[in-house]
Amino acid sequence: MKIVILLVVLTNLMFANNKNISLKEAINIALENNKQNKISKIALEIAQAQYKQALSANYPTINAMVAGHRVKEDSNFQMKGDISLPAELTVPLNAGLGINIDSIKLDSKVTAYGRDTIKSSINMMYALYTGGKVSSLIEQAKLNKLLAMNSIKRSNETVILDVKKYFYGFYLTNELHKIAQSTLNRMEYISELTKEFYESGESLNVKKTDYLSIQVTVALIESIVAKLEANKTLVKSALINSLGLPYDSQIDISYDQEDLLPTNYKLDELVKEAYKTNSDIRKMDIALKISSEQIKEQEAGHLPSIGLMGSVSNTYNSYEFGVLNDDQANSWDIGFAATLPLFDGLRTTNKINEKKLEQKKLYLIQDMLKEGVSLQIKNELTNALIGYKQVQTLKKARNLAKQNRVLNIKGYQIDAIEPQKVIEAQYIEAYVKADYLKYVHDYLISLSKIDNLVGVELKK
Repeated sequence: MKIVILLVVLTNLMFANNKNISLKEAINIALENNKQNKISKIALEIAQAQYKQALSANYPTINAMVAGHRVKEDSNFQMKGDISLPAELTVPLNAGLGINIDSIKLDSKVTAYGRDTIKSSINMMYALYTGGKVSSLIEQAKLNKLLAMNSIKRSNETVILDVKKYFYGFYLTNELHKIAQSTLNRMEYISELTKEFYESGESLNVKKTDYLSIQVTVALIESIVAKLEANKTLVKSALINSLGLPYDSQIDISYDQEDLLPTNYKLDELVKEAYKTNSDIRKMDIALKISSEQIKEQEAGHLPSIGLMGSVSNTYNSYEFGVLNDDQANSWDIGFAATLPLFDGLRTTNKINEKKLEQKKLYLIQDMLKEGVSLQIKNELTNALIGYKQVQTLKKARNLAKQNRVLNIKGYQIDAIEPQKVIEAQYIEAYVKADYLKYVHDYLISLSKIDNLVGVELKK
């Protein structure tokens, strides 16, 4: 009893870290761990910040400023020359003094302002009209947010397709390995049976060449088993990597391919849906909208710009009189500025033409992209339809091949069947089963590619 308990504990320890996951679980793990997805999310946050920056153009800019400076010495205002006096002053003055004075000679120095000055101010600028430039920049930033969101969706779709490829690939190689191992076990049994027939000399059908031929066949199958074992390890590693798990993780998959359902897709409906939801086409749609806004931005260069300005300031000077006296210390002003482009050497016109040509180029690329997506959908849908028919045909052939193999072994056990027939029966069953699995794999991959091309998961 203690030995049994010990074996159970050891078994649990061996497989404690071996995760058995379904396709849905694998996709969720990959989406959670995908680094590209995380990068795309950061790009969305950047686009959101840029959009908020663009929105700031709708508000006035207000800045506070303090500036101070000291000069070598106080600034003086010098007055030299003659000042003519008005007649109403000179006549009484001359009459009282008995002299003729009509001017005063000046030669004086007056302090204008001190050597130390500090000025503080609050300035405001608000764009009243920019010809549509600000609104186009805001719209471009908004569309860039949609581009970033589209990149996240595209990244998720790529991850899902990769996971499905490796998941189905691991299932295929795992099942092929089982088929090869099962065939090897039966051929080893047939080899032992042939040896008994040959050494006893009781069989009329078995010769030494048959025994040697079966030995060669067993060796070839052993080689195939070893190769499939290596392939299974490689695909498993690729699946682990696509899930974003550590390289030494131990996982296994659970998948029932018997739930295979026929497609009821219509090509026209798939293409129509792809035009609306395909990430690459959607990206081009957004790029074209951005291009239109860029044209508007450049066209604003032909229109006037009007801005409102205002400021409030206080100035301190070390000399309390002079130019910067108490009456001049505080001031404010408000006004507007308008600019109207008259001529820039056709630079703005050529910028507009450049953006329009770039937009034409984008339209051509979009048409090519749509055509390419349509052709890919048609190709994968054709592959899926052919694959499903092959799966149904091979499912019947698989059962018949198994019955044929069983009957041949039973006949060989009573020396009623030649060795070559038994070997052929093994090969036929293994080939039919492998071909069946290959078409199942290809069918599922085609459906996955259709989902990826359309941009939504069509089969639940």
